[in-house]
Amino acid sequence: MKKRRILVWGLFFGLWALSAGCAKGPHYSLVPDYRTHPPRSIAVLPVLNETVSLKAQDLFRPLLQKKLSQKGYETSSFVHIDERLLTKEIREAGQVHSLTPQELGKLLGVDALLYATVTDFSTTYLVAYASMSVGARFELKDGRTGEKLWESDHRVKETKIGLDQKSFTDALSFAALQSYMPYCQQVVDVSFNTLPNGPLAVTTGPAPAGCLMPGGRK
Repeated sequence: MKKRRILVWGLFFGLWALSAGCAKGPHYSLVPDYRTHPPRSIAVLPVLNETVSLKAQDLFRPLLQKKLSQKGYETSSFVHIDERLLTKEIREAGQVHSLTPQELGKLLGVDALLYATVTDFSTTYLVAYASMSVGARFELKDGRTGEKLWESDHRVKETKIGLDQKSFTDALSFAALQSYMPYCQQVVDVSFNTLPNGPLAVTTGPAPAGCLMPGGRK
């Protein structure tokens, strides 16, 4: 019995070690001349959801529109975007790719299109172990040429491990009651740190220091 208990705690500490530490930056790419020729207006298209959650896409889309506006880009209202898409019989995110970026750019009257996909939106329970994980992928495409201007994908995960009765209860409560919104916001914030500010940005400051500094690849 004692050996089994030791093995269980060893498993928990192993899981904690894998999930602990500084969050890694997102994978991303950016066309070399983006800063000299950034788009002015961007439409946030309906968000594609690859998870079983029914609310994931609804949480992400407003966050994306707000983030683009904060970074100095013009954004169209969702009502305008969705009504224009309806004229082409596009009612959900999975149908967006029936039109090319050039066709969408002309239809919506914007310089670029933001495609977003929710890749992870989950809660895990394992005895005294609980975790929440949120991930998403973003692509910005030119509405005139169809070129991919920028892309980024990122996932955040938080873990709680119960090593006594109180922390065991806290771990279960964490997974049962914690809101996904802070994790969605973190995914958006970290990913969009890799996208340069738009033409309407008021100021351009240095990237925030700390664990969430973006890392990139080209």
